[in-house]
Amino acid sequence: MIRAMVAASFVSLHLARFDQLRMAGPAAPGDRPGLLFCEVGADCRAAGTDPASREAFTFLVVGLHDSQDSADRLVEDVTTVVPWLADAAERWSGVLAPFRTKGESNLIHPTAPTRLFDPLASAPGRDEPVVVFTTAGWSRDGLDMARVQDFGTGVAAVRISMTAVPGLRSQQTFFFPGIIALDPPTLTFWDDEASLATWAHRQATHKRQMDRYRTTDNADRASFTRLTALRSSGTWYGRDPVAMAGAHGSDGSDS
Repeated sequence: MIRAMVAASFVSLHLARFDQLRMAGPAAPGDRPGLLFCEVGADCRAAGTDPASREAFTFLVVGLHDSQDSADRLVEDVTTVVPWLADAAERWSGVLAPFRTKGESNLIHPTAPTRLFDPLASAPGRDEPVVVFTTAGWSRDGLDMARVQDFGTGVAAVRISMTAVPGLRSQQTFFFPGIIALDPPTLTFWDDEASLATWAHRQATHKRQMDRYRTTDNADRASFTRLTALRSSGTWYGRDPVAMAGAHGSDGSDS
């Protein structure tokens, strides 16, 4: 759902994991006040499927909102908006506020990529979990698929290199309908901002790919956003992915 030239202030995230490979179903939010964007992403890389197939085991429904009330309502109504999520083996939903962001994306404005979030929340405490949402995109004019494939190869390399990274709780990448018509996102969960920063700036594979993005121009734009959780329900890989360290809550209640 696309509206006027505005930025978002809150994010709703909904993760679903299925035991069997399936095709992504639709999201049908209707006309919801404050909802600027809502779409379903499929983690085709993890499933080893063609992104055009929309087949995966893991899916993301992301909502971008201009108010926390709008984000809360989508979390509460997610199985109405996306009824096929009810069949998932595991689900998690959260409302998050961005506290640091840079770059541009076309998620809210497909024909005029711009900053996704404004205004920003206060940064979380030093020991609080953080979530990172990134996107990359390409202009449709004179599109060179070799650049897209080069960037995608780098993303796959980074994912493979993330085994046993200290402080990393979960990592996923997704494709929206149209493959790269909407900027594909990555989503990672971290124990704290220090763990994220150490990996982002020092881990060899990630650092190399960031350097290549700056020097080879293998994408036309990218956005990097750090978020803090305001609300959480359900579990992801058996735990609350945004709980404080040591709090593994698995009862599916809001935190």
